[in-house]
Parts: sequence; C-alpha cells; structure tokens
Amino acid sequence: MTDPPGPVRPKPPVRLAHEWEHGPAGTRCQASTVFLVGARCPFACVFCDLGQYTIGSPTPPGAITGQLDWALSRIAHRDRIKLYNASNFFDERAIPATEDRDIVERLHRFAEVVVECHPCLIGDRCFAFADRLAGRLQVALGLETAHPETLERLNKGMTLADFDRAAETLRRRRIGLRAFVLVGAPFLTASEQHTWTLRSVDHAVAQGAEQVSLIPVRPQAELDGLSSRGEWRPPSFARFESVVESAVDSHGRLVQADLWDLERLSTCTACLPARRKRLDAMNRDGRVHPAVWCSRCERVAS
Repeated sequence: MTDPPGPVRPKPPVRLAHEWEHGPAGTRCQASTVFLVGARCPFACVFCDLGQYTIGSPTPPGAITGQLDWALSRIAHRDRIKLYNASNFFDERAIPATEDRDIVERLHRFAEVVVECHPCLIGDRCFAFADRLAGRLQVALGLETAHPETLERLNKGMTLADFDRAAETLRRRRIGLRAFVLVGAPFLTASEQHTWTLRSVDHAVAQGAEQVSLIPVRPQAELDGLSSRGEWRPPSFARFESVVESAVDSHGRLVQADLWDLERLSTCTACLPARRKRLDAMNRDGRVHPAVWCSRCERVAS
C-alpha cells in the first residue's frame, strides 16, 4: 500500500493497494484498490469505523478525478480496479454525478471496475455508469448479516429484502455483484456469530455474489457501549480464521478474507506474519491451508 507524497484535496490523502483476486471465470487477476476520500456516508451503521476517511461536506468538484489520476499513474496492469470511497459511489454528495463521464474515460483500460454502494442506492445512475464503461462493472453491496433482527439493529437502513432486490436488479442488468459480510456482528453470541456468518455467505452466494469478502468488525466508539452491556465482543484472530476456513471449505474461491488492519485482531506478534500469509494464500487459491503452529501461543494458531 502506498500513500501520495503531497497533499490531496480533500484530506486525508487517497491510499492505493494491490493484490491478486479471482476473475469472473475463476482465473487469477491483478486488482488495485483506490481508497477515495469524499463525503461522509448518510447511513450511520453501528459497526462502521470508516467515517475517519471521509469529510463532513459534499465532495468538491474535481476531488475524485484528481485522486484517481494520482492512483492511475501508479497502476500498470489492465485487469481490475476497485474504487472504494468509505461511503456510496452513487451518492451525489460523495461522488458528484457530473464527474461520471470523466471517471469512465479514465477507466477505459480496465477489464473490470468495482465500486461500493448501499443496496438502496442502486438505480438509473448505476445502470448508466455500467453502460458507459469499456469494461464490466461489479458493485460491492454490504449484506453484513442475513440475520433479520440483527440487520435491523445495525442501523444500516435496509432489510434483507432490500439486499435481495438490489442483487436481482444487478443480475438483470448483467452487472456483477460482490458482497461484504461481517465476522463478529454485534447482538449475537459467539456461536450465533459463527453460524450466521456462514449463513450470510450462503445467502450472498445464492443471490449471485461472485465474491464474498469476510470483514472482521473492528472496535470503535459506537461499539464501546454495546461491549459494556455485553452485546458485542470483538472477534479474536482464531475465531476469524475459523469462520474463513468454514466459508472457504464451502465456497472455495468465492470467499475472500479481508486482511485490512488484521493486526488489530492479533494478540501475538510472533505468529501474525505467518497467519496473515496463510489467509492470503487461501484468498489466492480458494482452499483451506494447514494451520500455523505458534510456539509462543503454545497452541495451533487457527
């Protein structure tokens, strides 16, 4: 991951990450993620800590294309680019619609473009953006959990039916779908978390998700109160690995473990690099790898 050397407006600066992923046909492809900075998400999900990467006002004209230009000058491949803005790509405050044509022109060389958006904001702008692209559009939707009551309490502003409708709409338009699923969702016991994470992965795949990213819930201020009332416990590294193993065992290459800020889950610096490497290998080939033995932990780190 690299950061730009000079100031980018609006602050903080954009980030850029490179990785390997599976393409629609199952072959590996290069993927670069551009973390764009723009207006704050209008939805106040209790688990989300991404507000720190946004600004409180509407995104200024030219800010998105400026950040994108910086990132594109550092991407050599033509496979897949992901534009993540810690909000919703098709929200006018976050990404001004007047910039869509300029953004599309800059993305002409990529075989696939991925953006993130709330399921309830999938509409005409999304369809027009997909039609203009030279490559294929994939939209990442936050399913979070398929547990109906928990989903409602997450304050995400959607129901499971909303997700399903958005997924069906994308299928009809031949737009790709990937889904975000939480590991360690609040309001569930540890055993319920494991069970419902796997059910959520199953649900996303059944709705046509070409990839499901498993994202561990990270501690943040909103969750402190839930934790003090016993309504949430942060997932341990071992629990995260266990869920990933089960999901990969069921769905193979369709499942990806999110490795962002993985060190926040770990209590042992000795085995963290090896365990991260193991998860990365599972992301690459879609199969469960042998667990990592850690002498300091004196247990199998899995």
